[in-house]
Amino acid sequence: MPMIATLLLLATAAPAPLPAPDLLDPARAGKIRCIGPDTRARTCATMVRYTVHEDGRFDAAVTGVVSTEPTILIEYQTSGQIEDGAACSTVRPIDFRSGKLTKDGAGLAPAIETSVRQRLMLALQPLAGRKRCYRDRADGDGIISDVIVDGQVRADMNQRVLWVSPEEGWAPGL
Repeated sequence: MPMIATLLLLATAAPAPLPAPDLLDPARAGKIRCIGPDTRARTCATMVRYTVHEDGRFDAAVTGVVSTEPTILIEYQTSGQIEDGAACSTVRPIDFRSGKLTKDGAGLAPAIETSVRQRLMLALQPLAGRKRCYRDRADGDGIISDVIVDGQVRADMNQRVLWVSPEEGWAPGL
């Protein structure tokens, strides 16, 4: 009997395991997610600024390169939630349709905007309405983001990412 009591006492006195770090802890610390980083040029193919809510939901302001000749950026808002350690959201065409397209900080001429938006929507079509998640893993001294679409790992869509501070001077670009 004393042995069982001792084991029970030890079991209750053992420290609880530390919680796993949350995928968006860097965002809570004010960092920006840089997807497709070029560390020499300090550019990111896409930059995501998260607002993380206590219940696991998040809002994201996304700025990404949609064309390189000339360089055209899209800025749009989306939202999602953390599920099983992954950041998940539904790919919504409306987010991209209502996104702001710019070149050198200015709006596009209507004909160019129409053309770019049509190409963007065509490229987006295979993912429209689908659940897209990402889960980060260490890769040497970097991070690889594993992409999961509708529960299936899509290694062909994996991305290299960094978390950067706003004051470090990173910008969207390729």
